[in-house]
Amino acid sequence: MTVNNPFSFKIVNYSKKLLELLEYSEEELLSIKSMHGLYHLDCYEALDQLRISYLKQGSAYGVELFLKTRNNKKVPIHLDLQPLKDRHGNIICNHALYKLVSQQGIDSDSEFIKEQHHLESLNNSFIEVQSFYAYFSEFYENAPDMLMSAAGRDDDTENVRITNCNNTLAQTLGYTKEEIINMKVYDLYPPSALQEVQRMRQHLLCHDHVNNWELTLQKKNGEQLPTALSARIIRDGKGEFYSIGMWRDITDLVEARRQLQTTNSLLREQNEEVKTLMHLMSHDVQAPIRAVEIYTQLVLEETKDILPEPALEYLHKVQKSARRLYHLTCNILSYFFSGASESQEETCLEEIINHAKPYMELPAATQIILKDNIHSFKTKKTLLSQIFYNLVSNAVKYHHNLEAAEICIEGTDSGKYWLFSVKDNGPGIAPRFHETVFEPMKRLNTGKSGVEGSGMGLAIVKKLITQEGGWIELESNEGKGAQFIFTWPKS
Repeated sequence: MTVNNPFSFKIVNYSKKLLELLEYSEEELLSIKSMHGLYHLDCYEALDQLRISYLKQGSAYGVELFLKTRNNKKVPIHLDLQPLKDRHGNIICNHALYKLVSQQGIDSDSEFIKEQHHLESLNNSFIEVQSFYAYFSEFYENAPDMLMSAAGRDDDTENVRITNCNNTLAQTLGYTKEEIINMKVYDLYPPSALQEVQRMRQHLLCHDHVNNWELTLQKKNGEQLPTALSARIIRDGKGEFYSIGMWRDITDLVEARRQLQTTNSLLREQNEEVKTLMHLMSHDVQAPIRAVEIYTQLVLEETKDILPEPALEYLHKVQKSARRLYHLTCNILSYFFSGASESQEETCLEEIINHAKPYMELPAATQIILKDNIHSFKTKKTLLSQIFYNLVSNAVKYHHNLEAAEICIEGTDSGKYWLFSVKDNGPGIAPRFHETVFEPMKRLNTGKSGVEGSGMGLAIVKKLITQEGGWIELESNEGKGAQFIFTWPKS
């Protein structure tokens, strides 16, 4: 049997054997309001001594007493009394084990000992559960997020009221827990947020849950707090529901978004300025550069028989520098504006190379070997042609022996993307320069004199490939040629 405590006697649990022994009904047994109502008059004095001893020692074992049946018969027993305590040592209830005493002595010793062990195990388990509950309660109250539970009816969703909340919610919003409990959930939102709250409520009632729904809470002092709400509804099938919810403070996230928007706006402005500068270069810079080259050519033609050889050489250098500057501006424009809006068309690798060849100025002895394992595919033809133009031109430009130059171009289907490579038998590139070659305006000293270039070719190649979602890498060593391998997205 289990009673609540010695000072306020109330039976809270019992065994069927006890009911049968005392011949009580369940209602009659539970209605007994004092210890004297359970025990026979002949043991009242021993019962009072037991109470004093129990309070001093905290337990009692083998105490001889008499229980009283419904018909006032005496039942001799031995009593073991053991308290059930919380983790702070406070008595919650008491377990009483009764062992019948027959004329031959004590019956069922082994069963009684087993019951004692069971009670001790139950007591230990209860303490562990209480300890876990205390831990959970502390975690709940001091969780970083604002937690609450609420209850309402399907036919009165405007009147959903908070039934519990943690300290975090109360402290964050500036209320006491007593003020928040029984408050309408919608009273925690400012008027400006109610339209979005209505949308959230409709979704919650329809789907029984919401996840990270961004809403604004209002503190007691009127300040507004951006949050993300996650909530679930549990229905009882009788028109009532119980909901649990969690608001997460997203002030930092909102501020990060604001800063990101500011940064994006600044980048858009800077991009517009760059575009303006590039268009200025396209029209106002290229025109005079082109004019210098053309007029220098005219002067050379008019004075080739008049001017001395050194003067003609100077004019050739002016013309050469003007041409180089013009190509530099073209490459810079290509770097910033190429490819984003080009449409796709059906083509093949051979057609792409043939499209780029006229612009390559290939020496007659240079061999281009094509290994096409793809045949026909759909892609941005002009854009891919520009990539091969720059890779092949670069291989030719820096080759140490154009009479024996070989450039092998290969394309294969790699499943998720097309895989292309451009391999030459030129002087090669040392591994320490494998990243540098892709940087704008960077040119390596290959030892070959008279090489013209802007240092933009490979930078343009990498930019075009990466903006389409591919990657490019270089495999090379000095004296062993170079191979550029890159991926190209399928349409």
